[in-house]
Amino acid sequence: MRVKRLLAAFLILLCVFGASAALAQGLEPLPMDSYAPGPVPADSAILSDTEYEDESISVKIFDGRYADTDYLYAHIKISHPSQLRTAPATIADKNVKIENVNFRYTAELTARGRQIANHSNAVISINGDYFTKTDKCQVVMRQSQQVRNAADGTMDLLVIDKNGDFSALEKYNRAQYNEYLDAHEPEMYNVFCFGPVLVKDGASVISQDYKNGTVGAQNATQRSAIAQLGPLEYMIVTCNGPQTKGNKGMTIPEFAAVCEQAGKALKDTGCALAFNLDGGNSATLNFRFRTTDTSKDRKFGPYAKVNCPEIERYLSDIIYFATLVK
Repeated sequence: MRVKRLLAAFLILLCVFGASAALAQGLEPLPMDSYAPGPVPADSAILSDTEYEDESISVKIFDGRYADTDYLYAHIKISHPSQLRTAPATIADKNVKIENVNFRYTAELTARGRQIANHSNAVISINGDYFTKTDKCQVVMRQSQQVRNAADGTMDLLVIDKNGDFSALEKYNRAQYNEYLDAHEPEMYNVFCFGPVLVKDGASVISQDYKNGTVGAQNATQRSAIAQLGPLEYMIVTCNGPQTKGNKGMTIPEFAAVCEQAGKALKDTGCALAFNLDGGNSATLNFRFRTTDTSKDRKFGPYAKVNCPEIERYLSDIIYFATLVK
C-alpha cells in the first residue's frame, strides 16, 4: 500500500508539471476523468484539408500506397496528455446529458464516427476497439475509469498512461491484468483491447505467416491503428479495402509493415509502439475541415471516395485528439 501511495504522489507531481506547462502557454488542460468534449477547433487553425495547427496541437495527414492498397496516416503532436481522449457513441445522443456520458452504458448504442467526433469537438479521430463487443474488448478502461476485465489471455492490450505514454500487455489473462492494475492504477488513463501489437521500437513484430482468426490476420481488408512516436507525439493509420476501386486491402503483416514504414517517414526512430484497432467496416478516420460557411468533420480513410455510406459501420466509440484553445 505504501508503494501505491508513493506512485500516486509521483503521478500527481507529473500531472501538475504537465498542467503547469500547458498553463504556462495560457492553456488549461482538459479533465482526464470525464468525457467532456474539447473546445471547438477554430477555422483559422485549419490550414488545409489535411493540416491543422494551433498553440496546443498540430495535425498533418499524408497518404501512401502499399500492397496494392491506399493508406492514410496522420502525424499528431499535442501539448498535454488530456488532449488524447475517448468518447462513446452516447455523446452523440442529444437526449443524454454530457455528465451522464460514460463507457458503462451497456445498450448497443452506435453512431457514425463523424457524429461522435463532431459532438466531441475532435480535431482528428479514429475508431476505437468497439468496446461493447465483450469477446474482442475483454478489458476496457476509459479516462481513468475501469469498466471491464474479462481478459482470457488471447488478446493484446494497449495501456495509455496519464503522461500519454503507450505500453503493451501481450496476451494477459484476468489475473495478470488485475496484478498490473493493482501496481499501476494511479497512473493508468486508457486501456484498449484488440491488437495485436504491430510495431515495437521502430520495427514490425509481425511475421508474414502470422495467423490470428480473431482479427482475420490473413484477410485483405480495411485496417486501423494508433501509434506513439515520442512524448506527446502520435500517429494514426487507416487503409482502404476491396470495396474501394483499385484497392486490395491489407493483411495484418502488410499493415504492420505500413505502420513501420509510415512511422519512419515521420520520425527517424519510427513508432515506439503501434497497436492494431478494430478494422473492416469499422475503420474510420475523420478530420475537421473548413467549408465555405462552416466547419464539419470530413470522412477520410476507407469509403471516403465510395458513394455507399451504408457500408460504413456505426461505431460504439472513438479515439480522438482535441485542442486546448478556446
